[in-house]
Amino acid sequence: MSRISTRYLAKRLVVSYLTLLVIMTILFVLVRSMPGSFITNMITPEMQPSQVERLREIWGLNEPLWKQYTNFMINYQVGEFGRSPMHKEPVWDVVIRRLPRTLILFGAGFVVAYTVGPLVGMYLGWWRGTSKDKIIYTSGLTMYSMPAFWIAWLFIWLFDFELGLLKSTFMIDQFGIADWTPWLAMTNILHHIALPLFSIAFVGWVGAMLVMRPSMNNVTGEDYVFLARAKGLSERTVMMKHAARNALIPVATQAIVGLAFLIDGSVLIESVFSWPGIGKLLVGAVLQQDYPVTQAAFFILAVLIIVMRLVTDIAYTYLDPRIKFGGKS
Repeated sequence: MSRISTRYLAKRLVVSYLTLLVIMTILFVLVRSMPGSFITNMITPEMQPSQVERLREIWGLNEPLWKQYTNFMINYQVGEFGRSPMHKEPVWDVVIRRLPRTLILFGAGFVVAYTVGPLVGMYLGWWRGTSKDKIIYTSGLTMYSMPAFWIAWLFIWLFDFELGLLKSTFMIDQFGIADWTPWLAMTNILHHIALPLFSIAFVGWVGAMLVMRPSMNNVTGEDYVFLARAKGLSERTVMMKHAARNALIPVATQAIVGLAFLIDGSVLIESVFSWPGIGKLLVGAVLQQDYPVTQAAFFILAVLIIVMRLVTDIAYTYLDPRIKFGGKS
């Protein structure tokens, strides 16, 4: 019998939708609170007041704020993001070109960080107090205290400028080979993605490790662990299949926080490495006061986090059989 309550799932969907509406409202207020307007960049000294007013009318800035807000809330819920004054094309076309690049980079970084982190935390929690635990734990805390952008600059200096092993800018060679092949394009992308990916994972894995380590240590004294040992199972089997599964519950929650930090970090990392993703697009849109692109980029990032939070709630039921999604434990 499924442990997922349809009624509770529907309730969670409604809460997620209301959360998105609140985020959209805050986003609208913050963007409109920015000084100036992108219209300022379009105005030339030769323009007449009537022409300026016509510009404002075309972009909907002459309407009252309540009407702008209403149009914004309705349009965004049907995927209508308007046109970008900076790129001179529909916002959706601009964003959809950049989004896969951000998902590739930070999706890979997330997978690496939350594969290495829980594995290291699992072993450290199982052997807590040993010399290996102390050394790795201290080293991890040191890494965690370093700013991601500083780590990125350090890697650029070492692996690009000093050793010349990896590329530190863009997603692919700007002046590429005339006859690209799929294999050549893939290796070129891997050559460019290695440094930003390494920069993300270098700090990101520690957060998962810091949660997994005490969680793993706590479950080592549970009855089901003693029972598994009494059955004669190997130490590795007891650790991996019995202790680690229940210790992963807090890590699943922390993963959402980690994902949010990764998305926030996309602005810095993509700017440092000139990675053509949503983060770099967002920086340019804010500097150019491109309201439509700024709003759309923030909106899509918010949707990603909300969806991940809902997926985590559902994943709980499979990580821990004692938990029922919307039912009683």
